[in-house]
Parts: sequence; C-alpha cells; structure tokens
Amino acid sequence: MVQAVSTAFTRALVKGEKGQKDMQRIPIDTGAFFTILPSEVLFEIGAYPWDLKVRLELDRGDSLEARVYSVVVAAQGREDVTLAVTFEGAQPVLGAKFLEDLGLDVDS
Repeated sequence: MVQAVSTAFTRALVKGEKGQKDMQRIPIDTGAFFTILPSEVLFEIGAYPWDLKVRLELDRGDSLEARVYSVVVAAQGREDVTLAVTFEGAQPVLGAKFLEDLGLDVDS
C-alpha cells in the first residue's frame, strides 16, 4: 500500500538581533515539534541562544542532540517569537510549535 504524503510550504521571515533571513519556500512539518534551522542562518541573524540542548527523535528511529534558540518568525501576516533548534546537517523546517505560537493551521 502506498500512502500519499503532501508537504505544505510557506514564505517566512526569520529575525534575530543582527538581522533577518527571507526563507522563500520553507516546508511546514506538523510531525516536527520545533522549527529547525541551519546553524549558519541562526548565527547570521543573531538568534538568541538558550543554555539548553534537547534530544530529538528522528523518523528513522535514531536520536540526536540539538541546540535551542529563540527567533522571531513572520509568516502569513503574523509574527511571534518561537523556538528553533539546530544540529549538524539541519535543513529548514517550520514545526508544530511555530504554528501554535502564530495561531496558524495547515490547510488539508
């Protein structure tokens, strides 16, 4: 049996103390709790680092440790602070916490 998977994308502006980054087409993954951003983006915008690391469980069953940052994300006409994580090889994804923080929902 083949299960169809659809991915939603949006445009988002990610902001920190030093600047902002326009993410033209960033995927939204409701299966991911945190927003995931590459460390280069977080450093470039001056994201606020928390003195905290979290263990993330990946789809393939393994886990890894990720650093936590605060960022401001603007998307769909709304803007709020949310948490983002990064780890080696991180690819940009907006997670469920981002949707909750901005009061958004994914259209089915």
